[in-house]
Amino acid sequence: MAEAPVSVIIPTFKRVDALRGTLNKLLQCDPAAAEILVHVDAGDQETPAMLAVEFPMVELICSDTRQGPGGGRNKLMNASGHETVISLDDDSWPICGDFMGVARHLIECHTSTAAIACHIVEQDSQPEPQQQESPEDSLTSTFSFVGCGAIIRRSAFLKTAGYLPLRYAYGMEEADVSLQLLNLGYQIKKSAALSVFHDCPRETHHRNPRINGAQITNTGLLAFLRYPVSQWPYGLMQVINRVRFAIRKRRLRGIISGIASIPATCWRYRRHHSPVKASTIRDLRRLKQEAEN
Repeated sequence: MAEAPVSVIIPTFKRVDALRGTLNKLLQCDPAAAEILVHVDAGDQETPAMLAVEFPMVELICSDTRQGPGGGRNKLMNASGHETVISLDDDSWPICGDFMGVARHLIECHTSTAAIACHIVEQDSQPEPQQQESPEDSLTSTFSFVGCGAIIRRSAFLKTAGYLPLRYAYGMEEADVSLQLLNLGYQIKKSAALSVFHDCPRETHHRNPRINGAQITNTGLLAFLRYPVSQWPYGLMQVINRVRFAIRKRRLRGIISGIASIPATCWRYRRHHSPVKASTIRDLRRLKQEAEN
């Protein structure tokens, strides 16, 4: 089987069965990825043992202290050996077999693009019919991507501060990196013709009070760390809108703790404070409005 010069990165923690399924799917891609790297967070002894026996071709990175998914992705991006990096979760995989070759082509041809958000097919939903247009023709501008299905330009990512090593990074992780990339002058694209399946019960998952609370806390944290003071009112409105969204979805558990945790969390991560330009926030708002229309 031919290989495409791309790296696949996957952070994981005590999810042996999910990771095994994802790796088996990845090995069916043609062309195959030149390398697959997995980060195993501290405290997980089962996953390295499984990988050594069943997937010896996978490059394993282990941490002695808890890094969270963001900290794991930072280590994986640094260790990757190729410019084109496919970011996945331990329960997500490409649907189309030639995904790796197409990903490399898009990164090579669109030099001002730092990341390409894939179309995410959630669990219990039927994959949509294959798009008639090519992945390249389907590219449109967007404001962010998600780590469970994205193509990232490694050299662009390494110019950012990377991900914050949060245990529950929802609402912060890719939003933060995307904002940093936009501030550097890069574009972020999305492709409706490149699909990734995410085998996760999304609604049940996000009803977890810790995750629901983290979404609210991290919305405030992002505004504190990256928004200039002139844009803090916009950040406050985002926190309020996140709370409204949780109430509308009846995700009530975690709302109060999420709001209450904002000051302490901002103080804890204050050394990462590095605001982007006000014009970048204006561009972000414009891209969000375009995505909603």
